[in-house]
Amino acid sequence: MSKYLNRIKNNPNYLFGIIILMLPFVLFLNLGLMPLISDEPTRAIVTQEMIISGNYITPTINGEFYYNKPPMFNWILAGFIQLSGRQNEFIHRLPTVISLILMGVILYFFSRKSLGRNYGIITALMWITSARILFWDSFQGLIDITYALVTFASFVALFQYSQHKKWLLMFVITWGLTAVGYLMKGLPSLAFQGFSMLVWLAYEKNLRKLFSWQHLAGISVFLLFIGVYYYNYLQTNSLQDVFATLLDQSNRIKDKDGTFLSWVSHLFVFPFEMIYEFAPWTLLLLLLFVKKIRDLIFRDKLIIFSMLIFLANIFIYWVSADIRPRYLFMLFPLLFIILAKAYQSSQDIKSGISNFLNIAFSVLAFAGTFSLLVYLFWNETKQATGVWIIIPFLFIISLVAAILSIKQKKHNLLFLIIVLLAVRIGFNTFNLPARYNSYPDADYREGEIITGRIIKGNEAYILGNTPFNHDASFYISRESGQIIKRTWEISENETYYITDEQNLSNFAINPGTYQLVHNFSIKLYETQLYLIKMPL
Repeated sequence: MSKYLNRIKNNPNYLFGIIILMLPFVLFLNLGLMPLISDEPTRAIVTQEMIISGNYITPTINGEFYYNKPPMFNWILAGFIQLSGRQNEFIHRLPTVISLILMGVILYFFSRKSLGRNYGIITALMWITSARILFWDSFQGLIDITYALVTFASFVALFQYSQHKKWLLMFVITWGLTAVGYLMKGLPSLAFQGFSMLVWLAYEKNLRKLFSWQHLAGISVFLLFIGVYYYNYLQTNSLQDVFATLLDQSNRIKDKDGTFLSWVSHLFVFPFEMIYEFAPWTLLLLLLFVKKIRDLIFRDKLIIFSMLIFLANIFIYWVSADIRPRYLFMLFPLLFIILAKAYQSSQDIKSGISNFLNIAFSVLAFAGTFSLLVYLFWNETKQATGVWIIIPFLFIISLVAAILSIKQKKHNLLFLIIVLLAVRIGFNTFNLPARYNSYPDADYREGEIITGRIIKGNEAYILGNTPFNHDASFYISRESGQIIKRTWEISENETYYITDEQNLSNFAINPGTYQLVHNFSIKLYETQLYLIKMPL
């Protein structure tokens, strides 16, 4: 046994191999099981209506113009749908997983020169296994990880090309990526570009480059991309509401439902909330309290760059009360580079904090290991197929990793990563199906799918101000192949209407004049809706 332990101690490739084998089960197992939730249906219905209408320039929802986000992410989704020929949940979430992997790859190559091969890989794995990513956003079909990929790539280009004095490439590529980011999420991309470039060029004493012809060329690339898009947009709609909505979407300084006191409270809570959201790796921030470690790591230009870009861009979010952790995905890889460098340096600079962190990571490894046993006793999963085989197997892998994290402290980050991946595999295999079976989302989806299939090939509308969410819009539209618009008039032709009881009353529709075809519930206020056909 000691022979194999020595091999692992001297060659972490064995641990990297185990992690690589686990990752496909972590990222893809049951990815398409759950119905679309949160903001996923919004991205899905905008894409669906683009495909149906053939209009990829002016986004719509239920046939009405949608101004909150430009359409780039929807173009990406549409590309995946067209290539696969499917519009299921798996396909809608696939861009997120691919973006997550690509960002890990870029992070590795970006940090490898400074951190070395092994810690470059660890940094990429820290990004993938941070709590917020691993146990929520990595299996959601949201815009944020893909947007973070584009923005982080711009940071990389800013650093790499500025170090080689390739100013034209630096400006053209960063402004080109800013244009792509703008067409995904709007104004935040301009803030990221402006703050990052200003701070870094100021540090490098190259601010004069902001007034160079190379910078003008970069801005021209941005204006060309955006100009071409808005020129085409003007062919079908005015810009009257576009920029006002984008500005409102970008303004997160004040929580619309908050008070001045809640804003002040946010200023204090924000750092601790972010430490929690991106745990366990944010525990490594403690190492920055060791002066010897700070003095050592901040000799490295990449570490200085990462710190400056992180601080320059996180400030606006710190003072913004209406903020969500996923808005910061492009910034935390920069912090992970700093923390990985700090941990690497701590191996040679012994301190009480280093010892505490080694103990803390081992405790977390054991906690994660024993959390797997919950599935053997939880009523929702203890009878699940394979639970008494898969969970003991994952438990043994995790327990060995947890024990080795004590014996081989040199690799305790990798051992904790293995435990986290095992916990996520258990989550995918048993927690997600349990949620699927116990949550009402699947029933909502089934009622919406039936509705869409009934109205396929027929004229159908949402009646009046009937409550209707994006989940229902997507599933009904997907099944029926049509955009479900609202109407405030009753047609004399044979037509289907989706309505609630209130709108049946508002339109004074006599029960003898329509046929009740189907009733179903949607998630929005758990509203009961009726599919009626008129005239009788």
